[in-house]
Amino acid sequence: MAAPPESIGQFSVVGLLGKGAMGEVYEGLDSALGRRVAIKILGAKHRESTEFKTRFLREGRSLASMNHANIVQIYAIGEHEGRPFLAMEFLDGEDLGQALKKRGPLHPADAAEGIRQAAVGLREAQRAGVVHRDVKPSNLVVTSQGAVKVTDFGLAKALQEDLSITATGVFVGTPDYLAPEQAMGDEVDSRADVYALGCSLFHMCSGHPPFRKGGHDDHYTAVVRRHLKSERPQLKLEVAGFDTSLSDLCRRMMSRRPDVRPTFDELIDKLGEYSRNAGGRIPPRHQDVELIEATKAAPAELVETNDVEPPPQRSKTVAIAVAAGIAIGVGVSAAVIMALR
Repeated sequence: MAAPPESIGQFSVVGLLGKGAMGEVYEGLDSALGRRVAIKILGAKHRESTEFKTRFLREGRSLASMNHANIVQIYAIGEHEGRPFLAMEFLDGEDLGQALKKRGPLHPADAAEGIRQAAVGLREAQRAGVVHRDVKPSNLVVTSQGAVKVTDFGLAKALQEDLSITATGVFVGTPDYLAPEQAMGDEVDSRADVYALGCSLFHMCSGHPPFRKGGHDDHYTAVVRRHLKSERPQLKLEVAGFDTSLSDLCRRMMSRRPDVRPTFDELIDKLGEYSRNAGGRIPPRHQDVELIEATKAAPAELVETNDVEPPPQRSKTVAIAVAAGIAIGVGVSAAVIMALR
């Protein structure tokens, strides 16, 4: 393996934090300010790709348009040996995806508080005209100061932007949290991020994504098909003793109809009320959950009928292009913007 560069732009390189299909992430130091940074740089093999460079720089522009306590901050955008790089806030903490893998489901009140803080950050993104499009637990980092920050805007798209990197009928994003309209290749707005927050909340409370059965048929296309056609799962029917109001809110967040989903303002209010009443806190607590066996064995391919209509028949073929490697740090998302201790 090649030795890391001594410096990238004006930043001294301390060491490699992680490496993905699209590039590397280094811990760096801004000597002038005495500030630690995370440096995300496009891989050398992609330096000639206009598409990859444009997608990479899109993240930098998306982050630069926002300054909020619940969104990772960007300090600089530059180029090193023909490769674009982003210097970002160095987060000392753990992403919720890793927390779920290590310690299992979260206490519902703490999960609600984590999603509330993420919604506050994403509301700021909405005000800046930015849709994240890849919200998931591994892109929500709990800092050592007790805040949740939304990270990895690599798939983000400004609503007013004319450039379309993704071809019509092709979606990008993580299938477990993917809004139906995004899977169909339609234009999306911030309501797709609300959907992804709902799927994330379900995962954080139950220990598994909403449309994963845990069997051999959990491949990408099957999961996407369930987002499009299956009945929305309900936490109150999945987890013994689960709060009805939080379950109903989560299910509404995951509605196949964007107009049924709550706005960020409504979501923040409802989650805040539940979190306060139930003693929610960050960093979150983890707990064992008792899954209801009947729900685990029930079929998941029933079409939802109570609050959404079945999606219309489409003549075009939905091209499924799950871009698990588009954003740098997929698979090493915790290393993208924080130290691995």
